[in-house]
Amino acid sequence: MSVRRIRVLHLIDSLELGGAQTALLAWLQSHDREKFEVHVAAMHARKSNLFYERFQRLDLPLIPLSSHRALPIYLLRLPLQILRFRYDIVHCHLFASNWLGKPLARLLGVPVVISHDQCNDAFRSDSALITWIDRFANRCADKVFAVSESVRDFLVSFEQVPSDRIKVIPNGVPDLDWTKDKTDATYADGKKIGGAGRLVPQKNFQRFIRIAKVLNEIDASYRFTIAGNGPLEAELKTEGANIEWRGAEPSLDRFFDDIDFFLMTSDFEGMPMALLEAMQCGIPAGAVAVDGIREEFTVSELLLLDPSADDRELARQIHARIQDERAIAEQVQAAKDLIERRFSARQQIREMEQVYLELLMSKSR
Repeated sequence: MSVRRIRVLHLIDSLELGGAQTALLAWLQSHDREKFEVHVAAMHARKSNLFYERFQRLDLPLIPLSSHRALPIYLLRLPLQILRFRYDIVHCHLFASNWLGKPLARLLGVPVVISHDQCNDAFRSDSALITWIDRFANRCADKVFAVSESVRDFLVSFEQVPSDRIKVIPNGVPDLDWTKDKTDATYADGKKIGGAGRLVPQKNFQRFIRIAKVLNEIDASYRFTIAGNGPLEAELKTEGANIEWRGAEPSLDRFFDDIDFFLMTSDFEGMPMALLEAMQCGIPAGAVAVDGIREEFTVSELLLLDPSADDRELARQIHARIQDERAIAEQVQAAKDLIERRFSARQQIREMEQVYLELLMSKSR
């Protein structure tokens, strides 16, 4: 007689470009298929979405609950999905999924409800209404996974989530079956600096562009490229910098193959997937030292940039680092070692699955 596997529903807002989508994809590549029957549902998704095909390749049930965010069919389809499959665990990612999924799962009797929190976004702390909604939804969660200590502290201080209900599990990257190493680069034919992410205020690509302009004043051979899309795309393209705009890419493999240095200029971050991927690929990187970046990395693995420094000083630091081939080689090796030790998606999904089992056992008592 076969034993039914534990049924888990991962609920996420969409399958468009985003760090949460990238992180979830990495975790589910290594989940325990013998113990867990995993489904993925997106509040709104269609085949043209950037991550749709990549999630399909996981060979897991993929459920688009609505074809468009303006058509809230998910209000009907989500409860029907939960009732039909009688999930043991509902694990919610991103804003809308957390706000709707957690209360609904609790109302429909799902034994274990998990919340996943990626970022202490100002969108939440600046709005009393959003803070209240978050607090209410978090009361329905048995456990909250936070990707950094700063996100954990935000949940405790702003949303009054009990600290013992929060577990910090940073984002992670899957094991690579290929290697890439920039440590032998001489940069004699030019220096290409790349940025990647959603073109939204949080990522502050305006700062990236300003730094790019200063770097070109220092050395005209610098080149720049940005991968991503978002609501600020048209505005950013008018800033006048000599930047190659690549648009959104379902995988950053070719992007990393094309750059010599990765630069992240965000105002706040939980644990950015693009930065972890760059470091895993052997790309030397610099990032503004905010939130999870400041917590997890040292100057050994990453060029940490002071958020209060002016653009000219940041550009000077980046230029000095790129010119120092020995420092670049040491940084790249230290970053690779840290990624393997601390940011393995395989290890993290095992940690989450252990939490699932412990919560289910406590509920059965």
